[in-house]
Amino acid sequence: MVKSASHTEQTRVRLDAVTDEHLLKFRAWFIAARPETQTCRPVRHATPEETITAYHNREMTDAEQDYAIVRREDSALVGRIRYFSLNPRNRSAEIGYMIGPEFQNQGYATEGLGLLLSLLFDVKSLNKVYAQTGEFNTASIALLKRWGFHQDARLRQHHELDGVLYDDLVFSLLAEEYRKLSVS
Repeated sequence: MVKSASHTEQTRVRLDAVTDEHLLKFRAWFIAARPETQTCRPVRHATPEETITAYHNREMTDAEQDYAIVRREDSALVGRIRYFSLNPRNRSAEIGYMIGPEFQNQGYATEGLGLLLSLLFDVKSLNKVYAQTGEFNTASIALLKRWGFHQDARLRQHHELDGVLYDDLVFSLLAEEYRKLSVS
């Protein structure tokens, strides 16, 4: 497992505000990765212009925030990470992430998630962060487990992919668990 405290100083990445250029790259990655594998929700294929317009027209609140995961050494965009459905009463939020195909399996998701977890637990004082992923998404499951997330639920036959209904898994990490993580 990995840890937070010194994590932010050791990362090769930073979290930046999302630009229109980032949005277009995210869109290209999303389409290339087959959108049906990325979400169990209905997929709308928007044009590049619609993607940018929709992003700028949404009401941005503290309940959701998108970040570009950017490599420090050369400012290359390597991924996207976000939190949403922030519930101030329960002090919880859901997260999602995507790493560009050419940057996968290089540890950028682990580092980007560490930065987001530090923000959510250390700065925003959340009690719980959770994520939902298809049972077929072994990379996402491994990432969540690496950060100490526990599987809370199995949503049976929740994610249709190529005519087959797969289970979706819900994982969570509590603040007390996050604080106990050891450096690996």
